[in-house]
Formats: sequence, structure tokens, C-alpha cells
Amino acid sequence: MSNSKSRPEKRRRRSIIAFEMIRLDRTATEPLHEQLYRQVRDELKSGRFSDGSSRLPSSRALAANRGISRSTVRLAFSKLHAEGYLRSEPGSGTFVANLLPETFLTADQPRTYRSIQRPIRTSDRVRAIPDGRVGNQFDLGATGSGAGVSLVPSIPAVDEFPMTVWERLRAQVLARKGVNLLRYASNRGDADLRKAIAAYLCDFRAARCHADQIVIVAGMQQAMLISAMAVLNPGEVAWTEDPCYQQTRRVLTLAGVKIVPKPVDNQGIVIARSPKEPLPRIVYVTPSHQFPLGVTMSFERRTGLLDFARAHGVFIFEDDYDAEFRFAGPPLPSLQGIDNSSRVIYAGTVSKILCPSLRLGYIVAPEPLVDSLVKLRSAMDQHSSPIDQATLARFITDGFFLSHIKRMRKIYAERRDFFIKQFNELLGDRFTLQIPEAGLNVVAWLKREEDFPMIRRITLDIGVRPSTLSFFCIQAKLKPAFVFGFAAWTPTQIRQSLIKLASALRDSGRDLSYAKIGS
Repeated sequence: MSNSKSRPEKRRRRSIIAFEMIRLDRTATEPLHEQLYRQVRDELKSGRFSDGSSRLPSSRALAANRGISRSTVRLAFSKLHAEGYLRSEPGSGTFVANLLPETFLTADQPRTYRSIQRPIRTSDRVRAIPDGRVGNQFDLGATGSGAGVSLVPSIPAVDEFPMTVWERLRAQVLARKGVNLLRYASNRGDADLRKAIAAYLCDFRAARCHADQIVIVAGMQQAMLISAMAVLNPGEVAWTEDPCYQQTRRVLTLAGVKIVPKPVDNQGIVIARSPKEPLPRIVYVTPSHQFPLGVTMSFERRTGLLDFARAHGVFIFEDDYDAEFRFAGPPLPSLQGIDNSSRVIYAGTVSKILCPSLRLGYIVAPEPLVDSLVKLRSAMDQHSSPIDQATLARFITDGFFLSHIKRMRKIYAERRDFFIKQFNELLGDRFTLQIPEAGLNVVAWLKREEDFPMIRRITLDIGVRPSTLSFFCIQAKLKPAFVFGFAAWTPTQIRQSLIKLASALRDSGRDLSYAKIGS
């Protein structure tokens, strides 16, 4: 008899977890089963029970004890089962899981040791990169442009991005391709996108290429880096325009390349070299619209550069970053399209046409180089977003890409003309504006070079922040100038910012005059 009584008593003892602490509020908005689930979960997480008390009461017993329905208990228990807090043993009951979910989600607290301050050693590669930014200065990205009207160069009008069309196409490709877009994808890039880009380049950039020559990359910097690493060993020579896009210097430095800056005249990069000057392995150029001076490379200079590359086994990296936005006549054909010797590595991006955050660009490579570029891309980050690639493919093939370019060219032309008119009216006494044939930036040369420090300080103080031309120079010694952007802002915003700058310069001039009188 005593034995028969001891078994149920032991079972009851094993069932005791502190469920008497559960308090259910029937007036609360939170459902009773959620309250029960949450309180049981917290009790289990606290670990205030022994191995001998890991068995839970039955749903009937707990419902009777708490004065609630069995369905409420079952809902709470099912959720605890699903999250891994409980386990069931047929014929025996419900038990606390041997290892709670938190075991796999919470790392053990590390032992604490006495801190020893030692300087952190970074690689020579990092220290060599010509980039003086630190901390939250990186939050604004490569352009250093935050919110507001700053007139920083190289910013497209992202407020004109066709969001509704893009989201509709994105939903369609997700519905059609489904989970296939969530897997690892091709290292070369989406096949449909490569076909669409090849067709676009052949039709509108006079390129000569096919889809298998195209590698999809994460923007122009990655295109530069992959190309440099594919054809140059560390220490070998690359020629760049001087001045040039600042990221070109940073990327080539990261690749361990010796940079030889070449001057730019009114026809483009100067390719003459002294007999002692080492030959380059690659030449980085922006022939359609030189950045930042805005020069368009002449046909004679283009053919001369191609002849030089063919004669010496040199590759040309053609950065065609915004060739679509030409305002004096149609866009010029690409270098790649007149290359008969497979010396041009052509690269483009949708950052200026659509928006920078997509991080989508492409390389059109000579066929023998394609596999090398794909290997490097695979080693870096596998691929760009398959969803964005598939959406862009539809955006191009359905005709939205070309219509968007036409619309944006009109918008940018209007903003460019307005900027030039307002700038000359408000600031023509201090600057001579260089009018480019293409692009989203203009260069403003100072009429009085001695004004440069004062104007530089004022632009920083008032938040109208054109870049100094010297920021883009390597060895070039050019006259003081500022590079203004106009594309990202409405005419009203452009006028307000130019008035703000002109007013600040007038006030500074008056202050200087008073100071001279007082002295």
C-alpha cells in the first residue's frame, strides 16, 4: 500500500515548477494564452527548478489550477513546444527541454583580464590608402554629402528614381522566380541582365560585345579593383589622369599598384612619355567626360591611346560613369567600340542613371580576361543582389531604362542651364565658370587666387560644400577652383544655396574692409 501511494506522490513532486507564481489578468489587452506563455517561458528561462521538477502538469490540471480553459493552456504550450522550451514523451507527459533555446543564442560570458594597452598594428596596405577620414566621417560615404543642399559634385537626383515602377517589377520577378532569387547566384551575374546590358551598350554606346563578356559587379570601385588585380602584379605601373576620381587612387593603392599620374589637356590624357619612364600595364581614363575637369577626349587622342596600348601590350580601363548625360549633341561612342585589339576593359554603373545605393555596375572585358575577373569577384563577395539584378534586367528590357535616361537628361539639362545662369548672376564677380559639354558637375575658377582660403572656410561654415579641385589632384598644380554639383537639387534649392553663398561672401568682404579701416 505504501508503495502504491509513493508513485503518485513522486510524480506530483516531479511536476512542481513555480506555477503558483503565475498571475493572469483578464482585463488586459494581451490574450490569456500569451500571458501564460510569457510567464511560463520566463520561469523556465530563470532556471529556478531542479532536474527532478522538470515535468509539467497536464493541461487539464493547470487549467483547473488557474481557472482557465484547456484550449488556453494548449495554445501556450504549443508555442513553447515550437520555440524549443518543452519536449513531449508519449505516455509520460510534457517536460522542460534538456537545453533551452537560450543555450544556443547566448554566448558564455568571457573571463575578464586586466587590460594591457598596446598600439594596434595595421597593415602597410591600409596606411597607404590616401583617405584621411576617421570615425563617423565614413557615415556620409565617398562624397561626404549628407542631407540638405550642399552642391557637392557627383550626386544624382535620387528623388526622381522611378520607385513605383521599380517596386512593381521587383514584385513581379519575385513572384516568377521565387526562392531562386534567395539562393547563391552566378558569380558572373544574372544572365538576363548581362544580355540586356550587352544589347543596350551595342545600341546606344556603340560597343562591340556579347553577354558572355560581361561581369556584373558592385559599382565602379569594384570594377576598378578587379581589373587592376587581374592584370597587374603589386608594384607594377598604372597610369591615371591627373586630376582624377579620388576613388581611383584609393583602389589602385589597395591593389598595391604604382600610380603614375598623367596630365590632362583640352583633348584628354597626355600619353607622351620619356624614354626612362616605365611603361604602364593599364591606363585608367574617363574619355566621355573627364572627371573632374569635364574634358571630352578627342577622336585623335582616342586613336592615339589605342595605338599606344596595342603597340605596348597595355590595357585601357574605360570608366564610362555618366556618358549618357551629354548636353551638346549625342553621346560619343565608347573607346571599346573602336578597339580592334581587345585592349579596352570597359566599365559602367547605374549609380548616376538610377541611384548609388543599388551598387550595381558591369565590366565588359576582352574574352581572355573574363574568367580571371569572375574568379576575383567570386573571392571578394560572390555576387550582387540577385533580386536587384533581376529587377534591373526587367527595367531595361521593358524599356523603362531608356525612357528614364531621356527624362533625366532633360531634367539635368534644365538644372544645368539654371545653375549656370544663377551662378553667373550671383557669383560671376568672383568665379569664371567652365561650361562642360556633359556630366553632372561644373568647375568654377577663382578670379582672385588669394580669395581661396576665405572661400573654402565659408563653404564649410555655411554647408554649401563644393569640392576643391586640388582634392582630386595627385601631382597636378592647377589654379584654385571649386567643383560644384547641380543635378541633385531643384532650381529653387539651387538658387537658395547660391544666394546663401553669395551673401556669406559679401558679408566676409565687408568684415575684411572694416578690419582694414580699423587698422
